[in-house]
Amino acid sequence: MKTCKHLIGLTLAVVILLIPAVSFAADSNISVKLTNYIGNQSSISLSPTGFYQVTGDHVSVTNRFSGASRYETAALASDSQWTNPKTVILVNRDVFIDALPVIPLAKKLDAPVLFTQPDTLTKTTEKQIAKFNPDNILVIGGAKSISKDVENKLKSYGAVKRISGKNRYVLSENIAKQMGNYDKAIVVTGNVFQDALAIAPYAAANGYPILLTEKDKLPDYDLPKQVLIIGSSFSVSDAVENQIKKTSTVQRIPGSTRYELTANIINQLKLKADKAVMTNGTKYADVLVGASLAAKKNSQILYIKQDDVPSAAKSVTKEKASYAYDFIGSTSSISAGVENELSNHFYLAGGSTYNLQINNGKLNLNHIKTYGNSLRIKPETYNESNRISLNGKEYLGTVNFSIESGKYIRPVNENIPFEDYLKGVVPNEMPASWSLEALKAQTVAARTYSITKTGSTVADTTAFQVYGGYSWNANTTKAVQQTKNKVLTYKGNLITAAYSSSNGGYTESSDEVWGSSVPYLTAKKDTKDPQTAWSLTLSKQQINPDSIDVNKPASWFASKNETNAAQLSGIKNWILKNKETGASAIKILKIEDLTFSGTTKGQRAKTATLKVNYAVKQNNGNYEANKTSAMTVPVTELRTMIGASVFKSTYVTVSQNSSAFTISGKGYGHGIGMSQYGAKARADSGDSYSSILKFYYPGTTLTDY
Repeated sequence: MKTCKHLIGLTLAVVILLIPAVSFAADSNISVKLTNYIGNQSSISLSPTGFYQVTGDHVSVTNRFSGASRYETAALASDSQWTNPKTVILVNRDVFIDALPVIPLAKKLDAPVLFTQPDTLTKTTEKQIAKFNPDNILVIGGAKSISKDVENKLKSYGAVKRISGKNRYVLSENIAKQMGNYDKAIVVTGNVFQDALAIAPYAAANGYPILLTEKDKLPDYDLPKQVLIIGSSFSVSDAVENQIKKTSTVQRIPGSTRYELTANIINQLKLKADKAVMTNGTKYADVLVGASLAAKKNSQILYIKQDDVPSAAKSVTKEKASYAYDFIGSTSSISAGVENELSNHFYLAGGSTYNLQINNGKLNLNHIKTYGNSLRIKPETYNESNRISLNGKEYLGTVNFSIESGKYIRPVNENIPFEDYLKGVVPNEMPASWSLEALKAQTVAARTYSITKTGSTVADTTAFQVYGGYSWNANTTKAVQQTKNKVLTYKGNLITAAYSSSNGGYTESSDEVWGSSVPYLTAKKDTKDPQTAWSLTLSKQQINPDSIDVNKPASWFASKNETNAAQLSGIKNWILKNKETGASAIKILKIEDLTFSGTTKGQRAKTATLKVNYAVKQNNGNYEANKTSAMTVPVTELRTMIGASVFKSTYVTVSQNSSAFTISGKGYGHGIGMSQYGAKARADSGDSYSSILKFYYPGTTLTDY
């Protein structure tokens, strides 16, 4: 059905004249195929409010870097980002204290970080270095960490430089000296690896060195004016913080656990985390590889457990709308279950706009990922706080997108609570500014009409009922709430609650339009309908004969169109189907006659006779001129041919003058059942919604479903 807000009231496409008594649950759902406001588009703009997530198998962008050893894992990760780096950095496989400060320098040098054994250059690493063919190799740590023998062997692959220090604190200071000028430094404990590597991607992105400290004693090194301490006072004491404050402005980011720490770093520093590297927070080698990879990719690192995504990390992926994950290590570090959990959904950023488009026959979301033929986006919970805008129109609940006819994106608003569905229908079927009793009558009619479709998918157009998504209005919502569960029945069966915009002052009997007589859809006078008049003029001469050679249609057929071409399209199709079956096109030159005859029970014209003169283009390419054809059809059929938005009802007469036929009518729509404008007038005069329904559906019962 179509909204009378725009003078709507077209004939129902499908009518069930007797609906068996059925029990419907009050919490039933209905799905709606969205075409009315979306149209046929190859791309759709999406904008969520609240928390919406893309769901399905492997919808996130995921990679796993897993080797048989830490050497292989490091090689795989570095091989994914570098081809021929000028510098390669080498660290001891086990001595994490050497590697903690190295990531910012690696970023500065654009160098991958690889592992080796202390006394032997690991074969996997040697092979990777040879593949990279660097100019320089930077060894981190003293000879106890990486021996002179290893250093000498490395010289065959590039110039070797070593950075070392008498202890971890001096080493971190020496690495910092290679960073050049900086106005901020990171201070972390040198006793565990998690704190330094948690902040490493941020430090690398900003060119800040990482300096190690003892818990209760600050080493004797120079600090810049700004210092960021990572970890709680159990890692870096308040005493050390107070000492730093003597020369520098201090910010501290603590964390009660290693997992909370990585989350706190992202949140407190307001870092973008749509892409994240996920590592097991207990595995040094994996964390170092992850930190190096995150620094290179300008992403963030999150610590998780083998079989669980801690709540702190889970919150980050939600709030930051993370959609891409690099997993470091084998399933003994991060299980397949955790990987699947993160790969099978991701949140969209609230307030952001995404573009869903067809790319090579598949759906592509904002260049995030290309999917198959369908993609489902659903709210974290169904409520009014979570909404999604499609091309500027908001909807609640889940939307499933699929490719239609190979070229259009077709959304389906899935499993909407039925009463909420009505809240999206009523303001689009009747102006929300109208009297509440009229709106309540409309609501009951809409509910009765659609309740049998719960559990299925319906159209959002006049082919069923116009559904506007979350275009709720306080007045129409009140009408839905105050009539909750109310439907109309006849002898225990749901009725066909037909309605149109205006009946022109007389309701029509169902058998006159649909061929079946229904006791509650009868013809009778309606004194409250406003009987709004309208007219449609059709020129007699559709193509000026003075501008063409009528007998040579080939010369003008392609360039000339009828004066009322839009209104004659359906008539031409009828002639092609019923009269000129061997033709590909016709042009109507003249309307020679138009008459209406017979009267329905509802005082409407019954039969239309139309005579036209036309030219034909045959399928073989030949043309014929001055052909004449007459058609006799029900006026309802002629209305459909000409267009129900201009030929507004069959409550019509026709007149003519020397140049045109004028169809004059009253009302808008088929006139069966309730007149929406009549309901408004009755409500305005004080009638209750039950009285309005009783008038338009006599003999029916208002009851709960």
